Amino acid sequence: MFKFHALFAMAFGLSGAAFAFGQDDVGTTSAAFLKLGSGARPEAMGEAYVGVADDAAGIAFNPAGMALNLNGELAASHTVWFQGMSYENLNGIVSLGDGGMLGATFDFLSIPAIQRTVATGINNPNDPSQNYTVDGSFSPYDMQVAVAYARPLLPHLLGGANFKLINQDIDTQSTFGIALDLGLMWETPFKDLTAGLALQNMGTPIKLESEAFDLPFVVRAGTGFRTMGDRLLLSLEGDVPADNAPVVAAGAEYNIADRFYPRVGYRYNSIFNPWTMGFGLQYEEWGLDFSVVPYGELGTTYRAGINWRFGQPGATLKARMPYASTMGVGKDAVLDIEMNAPDKVQAWAIYIYDSGRPARVVRAFGGSGIPDPTVQWDGRLKDGKPAPEGVYWAILTSRYTTGQIVNSSYVRLEVTNTVPVVDLVVDKVSLNPAAPGEAFVPTAFRPVHKPGRGIAEWKLEILDPQGKVFRTLTGEGAMPEFLVWDGKGDLGDELTSAQVYSARLWVKDPLGAEGVSPVVSFKAVFR
Repeated sequence: MFKFHALFAMAFGLSGAAFAFGQDDVGTTSAAFLKLGSGARPEAMGEAYVGVADDAAGIAFNPAGMALNLNGELAASHTVWFQGMSYENLNGIVSLGDGGMLGATFDFLSIPAIQRTVATGINNPNDPSQNYTVDGSFSPYDMQVAVAYARPLLPHLLGGANFKLINQDIDTQSTFGIALDLGLMWETPFKDLTAGLALQNMGTPIKLESEAFDLPFVVRAGTGFRTMGDRLLLSLEGDVPADNAPVVAAGAEYNIADRFYPRVGYRYNSIFNPWTMGFGLQYEEWGLDFSVVPYGELGTTYRAGINWRFGQPGATLKARMPYASTMGVGKDAVLDIEMNAPDKVQAWAIYIYDSGRPARVVRAFGGSGIPDPTVQWDGRLKDGKPAPEGVYWAILTSRYTTGQIVNSSYVRLEVTNTVPVVDLVVDKVSLNPAAPGEAFVPTAFRPVHKPGRGIAEWKLEILDPQGKVFRTLTGEGAMPEFLVWDGKGDLGDELTSAQVYSARLWVKDPLGAEGVSPVVSFKAVFR
């Protein structure tokens, strides 16, 4: 049989040929498939990704980058590699809230069947094919399962780790190894500039029979920079692998209408200088990525991926004061903004629509960076004129540094310049059916309030036969369905039966406008 290490090099060296071919350290490391990365987006950007790593595919480049995310993601990619080999990736990340981000990875490299040969015992130097005979075939494969975790370590400094279980299988032999990646991501003081550092593939050697091979340890360092209103992403990276020449890589991605993302990259390692290219498509939470990487005479590789983002950062708009008035000194509607990741907000805006069909924006507020916790609307239009009385709708929209755009639910507002309209009637349960105009004590009153901006305060006054205030009942907020007078005065004195008493209702709305009901008179009697 062939020397086993020769088969080992065949199975795993092909996948790393593009990285190690022609170098002094060829064949000195195992598990070369660990160099293949993950995802079509990083591949299209020349794998200059350690300073970006802001998606599920970024686990393979810098696990700390997961902490840049505000939601979960599932991503899968398929790669058509050299010599009929294919490479599959499945990555996922999920938010643990204040506990950070948790990620998982599954990678699988499949290699076409290789013929197994055994020695015949013949030594024919003129025809070496007579020295061996075919004894079936086998299909080698490489596999990795990994779990990653990332969280903020200090303000603007993120840390992450990726624990890997590696399995390589060739013919009747199978071996396992473990590895660890460590990463840092720094959100620098320079706006939109991040810097990343990763130490990868630190772990146990892979051993088959009597030979052991170290893992392909590599140090990555690089930056990511967003400019042109977050439309253009630029990345730069330098890698120092243990088994190869240093690598310098650069990449770029441009955002067109939050839907189309053309990408280009360049990767230099003194052997191959391949330009890389690709694109991404995004529709709401779904994304599709594709990359093309030529390797000269070795051929061209293609990688396609799909991703789904689930969950989203919270953006809530609440109306602390849902009414506005331009009457007199005026009164502002008050809106409160609540976000679970305000430091990740790139830009925000509140739009106020009228109730027309179609609705029109009558006023807008906004800014960049962390939003104001409270926004007030004075009930006026863009041109400063008072808005017509009626119902309006406010919505908060936020754009995050992750590229996500999140909208809050609509909040109902109302502009009104009229005083509240109220009325007061004696409820029929208190009226004496045998004597019109008489009301039994206790006496129940039913307040009638024209729907509108609500009630902040109310006061029911009972007047004695001389017209003086005999009893006062007060309250705040919405009035109860019934207001009941027990027949007593403010000092605890009893009413005089069969005398005419009166009642009136006073209210104040949240804008401070006051309204008074007509006076209702009745003869108070005991049952």
